Amino acid sequence: MDQIDRDILGELQHDGRITATDLAKRIGLSLSATSDRLRQLIHSGVVRRFTAVVDPASIGRPIEALVDVRLAPGVPQHKVDTDYLAMPMVTDAMHLTGRFDVQLRVAARDVAELDALLIEIKEQHGAEETNTRLILRTLAGFPRAPEPV
Repeated sequence: MDQIDRDILGELQHDGRITATDLAKRIGLSLSATSDRLRQLIHSGVVRRFTAVVDPASIGRPIEALVDVRLAPGVPQHKVDTDYLAMPMVTDAMHLTGRFDVQLRVAARDVAELDALLIEIKEQHGAEETNTRLILRTLAGFPRAPEPV
């Protein structure tokens, strides 16, 4: 990855809907060269996807929380991975080191729906313990993608 690739990624992170023509102008390459580089970044997996970032509150899910989950001994990790993926409230999930096995980011309609999800995780999906923190607000400029090195 060279500086031109980094510039392309920076522009895409700023505006994922930029046209190839505008991208080429901003980075100072021809349209053909820019398109080739963009295709290579996609093909190699550096660019995983193009997506819209939706405000959960604007779609009726104003309660966001981080839920740390410690699985009971013997619960197969691959099973709960599939379970979490099937839960519409779960917007992100990460395997962790430390005391907890998984951290979920969830967006709920209200506290009652969040409570029901926590009960479901404990009773049906092998959680031995959970720790939940409500997200008060996300800092301006976040989340963001890491800058390439």
